[in-house]
Amino acid sequence: MEVRLVPYLIFTGCSAAACILWFFLADRQRRPDGKSLSLSLLILLLGVLSGAACARLVWVLFRIMMRPPLFALPVEELSYYGGVAGVILAVAAAARVCGRGPRETLNTFVPAGAFLAAMFRFAEGFLGTLGFGTYLEEGIFFPVTVEIVWDEYFSEYYIAVFMLEGFLGLAAMVFALLRAKDRNRWIRTLFYLCLPQVLCESLRIQSIRWLFIRAEQLVCFLLCEGVLVWYALRRGPRGLRSWFPALTGLLVCGLVIAVEFALDGKITVGGQGLSPWLLYALMAAGLCAMAAAEHCAHGTDSRAVSGR
Repeated sequence: MEVRLVPYLIFTGCSAAACILWFFLADRQRRPDGKSLSLSLLILLLGVLSGAACARLVWVLFRIMMRPPLFALPVEELSYYGGVAGVILAVAAAARVCGRGPRETLNTFVPAGAFLAAMFRFAEGFLGTLGFGTYLEEGIFFPVTVEIVWDEYFSEYYIAVFMLEGFLGLAAMVFALLRAKDRNRWIRTLFYLCLPQVLCESLRIQSIRWLFIRAEQLVCFLLCEGVLVWYALRRGPRGLRSWFPALTGLLVCGLVIAVEFALDGKITVGGQGLSPWLLYALMAAGLCAMAAAEHCAHGTDSRAVSGR
């Protein structure tokens, strides 16, 4: 499938404009100090520059052994989560310039930011097979699967991972909307943006790889585990109980590694490979356990609950 760059740029440009308008209206209602417009426009400017720069820089760092050129922006050679990091940095920097607190600004921005993240995932449908997943013998229906028609006699079917990721991004947006008074709103939303990507990245046929390691899958998992460790450190020296969520994350890490090995055929039962759908179900169950661990850790964080 060909890359349709113009529709992609139009779609993502309109999505960015909608995101900034949403943030402007939310910020003006929350802080009517006359800075909302300048802050919103600065986020838009810095977000475009920083998002694109970080997306390319992170991809180049992941591929450093191949010595790719830094100053190029092919859409298939950008790191999605590098772009996410760039937008977060842009919001924090714009907040500083406008005399706002970065955490407060990020908390206000994050529902619109999750919406933008979801739209960028949906937009991968314009980028050929970039957002496609595992090949299937038979298709179901869009948005579950996507069809490549070669001629009237032959078609190929793939899981529409970009659509799944987009819907999961919208779920993170809803989560952010329901956590309007949470002092950790933005970091928790980022957690739930990254956590499903551990599974989705495994489904994708195109990803940034180091041998059998998928780079963005690893980065997303490390961020989620880092959040669980952060909760434990905030609670102080309270024994093993405060570290239970982080230890749960380590167990899930082992499960994910085992599943990836099994998917590559390196782990078999009686010489037979395991069903990919069973393996993905096991991975999904492990990630649900991490989500439950995050919920428990946040619920026992007195500073998060009280808002201090």
